[in-house]
Amino acid sequence: MKIAILIDSSCGIKNTKDYKDLYLVPLMITKEDGQQIADDANLKDDEFYKLNDSQLLKTSQSVPGDVMGKWDELLKEYDEVVCLLLSKGLSGQYNTFRMFSQEDEYINKIHVIDTNGVSIVIKRQLELVQKLISEGKTGKEVKEIIEKFYNQINGYIIPKSLDQLVRGGRISKAAAGLAKILKITPILKYNGEIDKQGKTRTFKKAVEEAIELLKHTYPNNKKIDISYSRADDETLELVKNIIENSGLEIGLFDNLANTIICHTGRETFAFMPFEVWGEELWK
Repeated sequence: MKIAILIDSSCGIKNTKDYKDLYLVPLMITKEDGQQIADDANLKDDEFYKLNDSQLLKTSQSVPGDVMGKWDELLKEYDEVVCLLLSKGLSGQYNTFRMFSQEDEYINKIHVIDTNGVSIVIKRQLELVQKLISEGKTGKEVKEIIEKFYNQINGYIIPKSLDQLVRGGRISKAAAGLAKILKITPILKYNGEIDKQGKTRTFKKAVEEAIELLKHTYPNNKKIDISYSRADDETLELVKNIIENSGLEIGLFDNLANTIICHTGRETFAFMPFEVWGEELWK
C-alpha cells in the first residue's frame, strides 16, 4: 500500500521536498484589487509581509480544479491519498473537498481528514500521519485515528498588536485605543474555530494565563508547540522564558501560517498542546 499525503498552505509548509510522499495545494490570497495570489513557495515571506502591512488581504479556498487534478496525478503513482486541510471551522475547504472525494473515482482512494487544525496543529498531525503510514495503516485507518484524537483540541492565540484586527473590522478603533492605553491584551481560544477566551493586562500576563489554561486542560502534557508571526527578538525571548519557567518544554517553534497572519497580523503567537492523542500513539 503506497499512500501520498496532501496538505494545503494553512499547514505553513511551502517546500515539501524535505518530506516523504508529501504534496501541496495552496490556498489563495486575495489583494484589495481582487488579484489572487497562490500561497505557495513562490510567495516569499518578505513579499507577503509587505503586502499584508500595506492592505487588507483575504484568504480563499484552493482552486478545486487544481486539487482534483493533483488527486488524479497522485493516484497514478499511489494507491491512496490522505488530505490534511484547513479546519472546517475556519474555511469551507474541508467540506468542499470532502464532497468531491465522494465521487465514484475517488471513493476509498481519497481520504479528506477533518483535521480541526491549522498551522502547527497540522504539522503535528503530519508527523503522526507519517508514523501511522510507516506502521502499515490504511488511509481509512489514518483518517479515523486523526479525527478521534483531534476532535476536541484546545489551544490559545494571542495577538500582541491589535492593528490587524482593527483593519479587518473585528475590533473598533476606539476599543483598540482604550486597550492600548490600559495595556490590555486579548486571549483567543482555538478549538477548530477562533473565539474570544478573555483578556488581561499586558502581553506577558496573557501568555502566562494561556499556558496555565493549557496545563489545566492537559495535565499530562509536558510540551507546548508555538507558532508566531514576525516579532522582535525581545518578544520571542520573553515567550520562550515564560514557557521554560512554567516547567514545560518547547516543542515546535515555527512560523504561523499566512492564513492566520492575514487576520491577526504581526506579533501573534499560537500555543498548542503536543500530546492530544495520548502517549500510546506516539511510542
